Amino acid sequence: MSQRPEQAVRRQRGPEQRLLTPLGPPRPDAARTVVAVHPGALPAGVWQTALARLPEDGAPHLLDLGTVPEYFAAALVPTLSVIGVRELAERCLTELTEAGLTERPFTLVGWSFGGVVAYEIAARLDGQGLGDRVEDLVVLDSIAPVAAFQRPEEELRPAMLLGWFAMYLGAKRRRRLTLAPGALEGLGEQDGLGVLLTEATAQGVLPDGTEPAGLRKLYTAFHTGLVRNNRCTVGYLPAPLDRTVTVVKPEGSLLPDSPDLGWTELSGRPIRRLPVPGDHYTMLQEPETADALAALLTTGSPTR
Repeated sequence: MSQRPEQAVRRQRGPEQRLLTPLGPPRPDAARTVVAVHPGALPAGVWQTALARLPEDGAPHLLDLGTVPEYFAAALVPTLSVIGVRELAERCLTELTEAGLTERPFTLVGWSFGGVVAYEIAARLDGQGLGDRVEDLVVLDSIAPVAAFQRPEEELRPAMLLGWFAMYLGAKRRRRLTLAPGALEGLGEQDGLGVLLTEATAQGVLPDGTEPAGLRKLYTAFHTGLVRNNRCTVGYLPAPLDRTVTVVKPEGSLLPDSPDLGWTELSGRPIRRLPVPGDHYTMLQEPETADALAALLTTGSPTR
């Protein structure tokens, strides 16, 4: 008898893991605790460069959403139901509470979709009268869950998604893939992937002889993950919080034309902006960005 898709996913994923991982020895007297929300796409090790720059008396922790079986599975099998932002945040908050991290103030930072989940964690703590536990809320090139940026899957333009994929491919291969302005404009997936394959091999991002089918397979997995995150936010339009949100935006942002990525609508106070080098997928590994982010997470104030 053949396996159902969800059974195959469980077999591949293995036993359920904890969401929360301390990135160092226990420090109950830490001067500053940092909790980072990681959405997957790239390995959680991408945080190492920035978090390693925190002072020795810091206590970094990672919430890896990829350890949530329903979230992980929906990036592999697009027909599976997804887990919403609110439930993801509730699971994160449960583990933070069990670990005792909500008993004292901490900095909460989320990258990409992780920033949306971080916002909901802060909202839930506010709702419990524990809003002061989140000293600083920092989002790293996260698109705010506001109506202006919510789109059904069929309205996600191929040129935009292929441009994001080009950044992702460069990060995966640890070599930036540069495209001429407008190189993908007006192209569908097949023609756009042809352009990417030509440029990626010419620039040494992919080896000569890379088959189009191999690139398409990688793009399909990338696209399914993006759609999964989009589906997770359907119907999630949170109210603004009376707190400052710090928006860290790289030069190669997912939405380069949006100065605040929509977060002004969700912050009851003026947002803070920190421009950094790199793009959406390389920003955490850029030394200059890592230095700026470590300073921000240590002091709570942008240094640039």
